[in-house]
Amino acid sequence: MKKVVRERSLTAGLSQSRLPEFTPEEVQRINGTHDFFGLNFYTGVIVFPVDFGHDESYDADRGVAFIHDRSWIQSGSSWLHITPFAFRRILKFIKDEYGNPPVYVTENGVSEKGAVDLNDVHRIYFYENYINAGLKARVLDGVDLRGYTAWSLMDNFEWASGYAERFGLFFVNRSDPALPRIPKKSASFYTTIINCNGFKDPVLGPHECMNPEGEGHI
Repeated sequence: MKKVVRERSLTAGLSQSRLPEFTPEEVQRINGTHDFFGLNFYTGVIVFPVDFGHDESYDADRGVAFIHDRSWIQSGSSWLHITPFAFRRILKFIKDEYGNPPVYVTENGVSEKGAVDLNDVHRIYFYENYINAGLKARVLDGVDLRGYTAWSLMDNFEWASGYAERFGLFFVNRSDPALPRIPKKSASFYTTIINCNGFKDPVLGPHECMNPEGEGHI
C-alpha cells in the first residue's frame, strides 16, 4: 500500500508520498512499543487487482476492486455479509504478520433493518459462528486472542445510517419517552455463551449455564 501510494504521488508530480512517512529514527523509537492489537471486524470481501490508471481515487490507491459472494448471508447493511471464515483468517494474518501480539476484538456484530423482530435468529447465527471462528483461531491457529466485545449492547445511532440500521442485542423503543431496552433472543444466546464460558456439547445434555436468568428489561 505504501509503495503504491508513493508511486502514484510521484507520478502526479508531488515531491513525496501523500501518506506520512516515519524517519528511521521514528521507526526505531516506536518499534515494539505497542501493548496489544485492537481489532474492529465485521465482514470479509473478495478482492481482485484492477488497473485504475492515473485515477487518484481511494480505489486507485489500493489497486483493487472488491465484491461479495452471492452465497454469503446478507444483513441490514449493504456492506456487511456474514463471513466468519474471514474473521478467523484475519486473526491468523495478524499473528503471522505482526509476531502474534495480544489481540482484543473491540467491535464485532451484525445489523438488521426494517420491521423489528426480537427473534433475531440471524444475529444468533452470526455470534455463534464468529465466536466459534475466534475460538478456532486461538486453539487451532495459536492466535493470542485475549478478549472479545460484541457491537452493540443496545440499538444506537449509527454514524452513517442513524437509527435505520440496528446492531444491538437489546431493542430500544424510541417511540416511548422512557426508551425501554427490550432484549432480543440474541441477548439470551450471548448470555449463555458468557455463562458457559464457551459452547457446551449438546450430546452431554442440558447444563445449568444454558438457562439465563429472566428476560427482563435494562
